[in-house]
Amino acid sequence: MRQAPAAVHADRLPAWLQVILAGLFGLAHAAVLLRLSLVTAGDAFWQRPPGDLAMATMGAEALLRDGWHFPLSATALLSAGDPLPIVYTDSMPWLVLLLKALGLSAELVAPMGLCILLGFVLQPVAALALLRAVGIRRWEVLLAGIAFASFLPAWILRLHMHHLALASHWTLLLALALAVQAVRRGVSAAVIAGFAALGALVIGLHAYLWAMVAGIALGGLFADAARRPALGSVLRGGLGFGALLASSVLAAWLLGYRTENGAPTGFGFFSMNLLSPVVPQLSGLFGTLSAGPVADGILDATGGQYEGFNYLGLGILLLLAAAALHLARHGLRAAPGLWRAALPLGLVLFGCLLFALSNRILIGGFALPTIPLPRSLDGLVNQLRASGRFFWPLAYLLPVLALAVLARARHRQAVGAVLAGFVLLQAGDMARLDGMLRTTFRAPMPADVDPAPLRHVGLDGRTVTLHPPLACTRPGGWPLDFSQFAMATMRAGMRVEGGPVTRLTGGRSCESARRNALAGLQDRDGLHVFLAGQWPEALLLRAAAQGSCRGFEMGLVCGNPALIAGFAQPLPAPPPPLRPGVELSFAAGEGGIRLLGAGWSMPGPWGVRFTAAEAELVLPMPADREGPARLTLRMRGPTAPGRTVIVEAGGGEVARQAIAASDAITLTLPPEVVEDGLLALRFVVPQAGGGPMDDHQRELGLEAIRLEPH
Repeated sequence: MRQAPAAVHADRLPAWLQVILAGLFGLAHAAVLLRLSLVTAGDAFWQRPPGDLAMATMGAEALLRDGWHFPLSATALLSAGDPLPIVYTDSMPWLVLLLKALGLSAELVAPMGLCILLGFVLQPVAALALLRAVGIRRWEVLLAGIAFASFLPAWILRLHMHHLALASHWTLLLALALAVQAVRRGVSAAVIAGFAALGALVIGLHAYLWAMVAGIALGGLFADAARRPALGSVLRGGLGFGALLASSVLAAWLLGYRTENGAPTGFGFFSMNLLSPVVPQLSGLFGTLSAGPVADGILDATGGQYEGFNYLGLGILLLLAAAALHLARHGLRAAPGLWRAALPLGLVLFGCLLFALSNRILIGGFALPTIPLPRSLDGLVNQLRASGRFFWPLAYLLPVLALAVLARARHRQAVGAVLAGFVLLQAGDMARLDGMLRTTFRAPMPADVDPAPLRHVGLDGRTVTLHPPLACTRPGGWPLDFSQFAMATMRAGMRVEGGPVTRLTGGRSCESARRNALAGLQDRDGLHVFLAGQWPEALLLRAAAQGSCRGFEMGLVCGNPALIAGFAQPLPAPPPPLRPGVELSFAAGEGGIRLLGAGWSMPGPWGVRFTAAEAELVLPMPADREGPARLTLRMRGPTAPGRTVIVEAGGGEVARQAIAASDAITLTLPPEVVEDGLLALRFVVPQAGGGPMDDHQRELGLEAIRLEPH
């Protein structure tokens, strides 16, 4: 048999040295884009990290500051009840547990900063494993491969968005390496053990990554069954996948995952636009091309397709084109049975692509007909509602396969020069995203809230309850400085109840959370903090007059007068009563937000939308009003068919009407439904089949309200 040219199999450095060099590449990349001091707690950035990163930092620090509990990742500092696992704060629990076991304190090390550094180092190392798994040995091709994996726009954007645990893309590269190894060499005991270990590891990083790793494992572990269908190969694949599931379940039990984690919605909203991988977006060379609606530099036809940002970059696109041209000219020879062995993995990755697109496929601004899904799948697909992320495995595998094609070319120097050019173009295309990342980690957030009152000696060890809890806030209405307040509270030695925690509701409805909030006005043992703009202010201020409350930058703080003395601001003025004949708008920037209870979105250009099957308004009525009150509610609904809205007051139904397009509901209310000058209206939107309402898909809401003159 003719031997292949020696250059194709050139492997001049031992594998361990290649791993070290790849890690150094990642370390240098981190040093160029950020700064290595981010791993220390003393870096100024960690005083007030922004957005979701504040939540992750708070969870990690709470676990380090607290004693040991079971489950292992649980901390008593983030809950007034049972200790809360930090799997719900996206805080890299395995990493934090390791730091805790080593005795490292939150005053010494920044766990999320270490997460960033590990991501930069492990990304090229895992890419090297995948490149070697496909059979690449040329040093110049290996170098190009780890550069492309480190310069993927979707990965850098995820870091910029503060989703550090979710940015552990090196786990996807390792999963692909194991799967490719199984396809090329067979499903060995080492492959099975590798997937089992990876499953246990990833479940302690991020659930979305685990879902992708599990899918990749399914495709790799059944490679032998597809190559030579036989009972033994099927059983081996099933055993391997069972081992992954068993290790993952064990890890989930140790870490404290719960079966109850809220009822998210949004599948089809947080999807990938079909043009996203190929149309330049946030490009350092082209900006963003207008191939459809654009939001914040990203091709976005739903308002949520930033989750599906998957532009590959000019260098990778040219790499794929060069590989396709080479295949067209020279064809592709593969070992017997390789295509059959690769079929399960190929089907899984194709399924990931379809899931990323969701059942509402959008091509730029053009929408294909929605594909109906069985209602039984609603819960599953909405648990992974940010489906646009599922393109990531393909985004990493496609350039590696292209490099494997070009690595077989005879003209090694020419190929090396072309690859170097592609890498430089990819790096140039990343310039804008790199700049965004540098800006993100340059400095802490401004100090909008003074934490000094929290350091009162009498507050140490007490509980601060935040109202409403995150799960009951209006979409987009949880201000960044409220997360800062929660973190400052935890750092001051107090427990935080109702703080920024993803998904978990603890089985409490938002209505019960509202009742608990009002009861908290009489609590003298802890502090109760009420976020302005999230509760009907008229009701809250009326109730606050019965308790002891002070104003502060974000609303009200109530509790023992001696403990809240440091909050120096007076109570905000109550919203004025409705004026007869004057319409009050609920659009952004208008005064209607002060009257909204639970169940509404944040105000938009025309008003507020329903985000739940029940919503509430609390209206301050004129003090001199006598007799029945007549109200006109200007509503908005879908063009066709209309949606029924029920309005209740005083415990009884006062109106029921189907709302289509722009419509109005007129109410005539007896005086007895007004209590203490306040009129509480409850809206009920009956849901077909009992499914949850998704405000992103249903334009149903309230535009304005008018109290009619006598």
